[in-house]
Amino acid sequence: MWNRLTTIRGRLVVWYLGVMALLLLALGVFQSVTLANYLRVTTFDSIRDTARSELVVLGPCIVRSPGDLYGNAERLARLLGSREIGVKIVTPQGATLADHGFGEPGNLQAMQLSTATIRGLIRSAAPAARNVTAGSKTFCANGIPRHRPRHRPHGHPLAPPSATSDNLLLIAVPLGPPGRVDGYAILGRSLLAAHDTVRRAQIVFGLGAVMALLLATLAAIPIINRALRPLHRVAQTAEAIAGGDLDQRAHLERTADEVGRLGSAFDAMVDRLQEALSSARRSEERMRSFLADASHELRTPLTALRGTSQILLRQRVDRADYEKALRAIHLETVRLSKLVDDLLTLTRLHTSQSFHPEPVPVRQFVMEFVERYGPAWRDNVIAVNGPAWGSASAYVEPEALTRILINLVDNAIRFSSAGQPVTMSGRSDSASVSIDVHDDGPGLSSEDAERVFERFYRASKSRSRESGGSGLGLSIVQSLVEANGGRIRIDTALGRGTTVEVAFPRAASNVDDNIESNKEPGESRSQATTTGA
Repeated sequence: MWNRLTTIRGRLVVWYLGVMALLLLALGVFQSVTLANYLRVTTFDSIRDTARSELVVLGPCIVRSPGDLYGNAERLARLLGSREIGVKIVTPQGATLADHGFGEPGNLQAMQLSTATIRGLIRSAAPAARNVTAGSKTFCANGIPRHRPRHRPHGHPLAPPSATSDNLLLIAVPLGPPGRVDGYAILGRSLLAAHDTVRRAQIVFGLGAVMALLLATLAAIPIINRALRPLHRVAQTAEAIAGGDLDQRAHLERTADEVGRLGSAFDAMVDRLQEALSSARRSEERMRSFLADASHELRTPLTALRGTSQILLRQRVDRADYEKALRAIHLETVRLSKLVDDLLTLTRLHTSQSFHPEPVPVRQFVMEFVERYGPAWRDNVIAVNGPAWGSASAYVEPEALTRILINLVDNAIRFSSAGQPVTMSGRSDSASVSIDVHDDGPGLSSEDAERVFERFYRASKSRSRESGGSGLGLSIVQSLVEANGGRIRIDTALGRGTTVEVAFPRAASNVDDNIESNKEPGESRSQATTTGA
């Protein structure tokens, strides 16, 4: 039971019933007070009507002198008394002259009033009696009024009512001709019937309130359950996700209320969380693979260095063997240095390193690249199809483009036989400028082509190591191309060579065609082909 009250559903039901109970309680109190006041006023009106219709008219006729008060007291009490109204005729000093109880005939109950109560009623009626002038007239004949006036007859005004501890509503009316008070008639009516009516009304209202609360509870539970069902679904989904099932979603209806927005925001948050976790896992897996591959790649040259150095330290070698060992150490050192440089390059590319692309005239840049770096590849020819780009300019950082071309050409030459040409060509359109590097080597299988951009991946591991490759060249190229807003694609097959295409956004301002037109016709051809010595 307590567990249910700790849920939102239970608390809402309790709060709802609590508010309804308070409202019903306030309504019940208001009803009881209003009904009690109404019955009190009604009781007073009944006494007042009796006093006005009987006593104010009969009093001056029956009590015209102090002697009439003593002689007609019993008569006046019987005339004024009834089943509901009791009457006491008293002197101005408070002595009782006649008494008529209320109730059923034969079971009349006299009003039990203390002397203090009677004197208090007389004092409350005395100011009203003094306000009556002696000039007022009453129409009487033999002690009986000749006719009843249409308006309030002349006589003593009524004093305000007073309640006693015996649940009686009392009123004192002066007796005697206008201008003189010979005695008082005290009229009283029990308030027990009014109190009983109020109690019965309270009981009926209480039973109705209890029934209303029960019906409200029966109606509120399914309504609250329906309203909270989406939140319950979100909570269950969150618990499942906390348990490791990231594929769970709330899938709430896309409504404009708070619950609908919560469901949409929750699913979107989980989508981003799942994507971030997947990315983190992939990054962690890549990091593990990277560390394992890097350790393996570093171990090979370090092992060679250690073995060669141990031979030099432990054995006596002649000068020729000594020089051979030093050359081996030098080659392994160069290889190790290149591997470390490639690793540092990849690390910078995957951190916050920013690039600053600028318009680069592709044809001129490629020509200068071949002229500058061509002699480094002595056993192969680099052929350039210069007119393929025209005057188009690519939007790329020059240093990054230089590193891209070095890696692509170096990779193509490593897998080409001596003397085989490596061709650089490309094309341009309104949106992009591309550079193709083609070799006539053995090519790659479809499986190798899909993984060729992975770190440390080699289609031919032994041959790549023999040629000094680290397996990071194309991975670096891909990172540089994408960092400059470009794309890279490989076209290869076994037996027909390999073409790697890199494309960059075309710059808005291109190199002026007049620069190219000022060159001699044979100049392009002389730069388009570079041969090693």
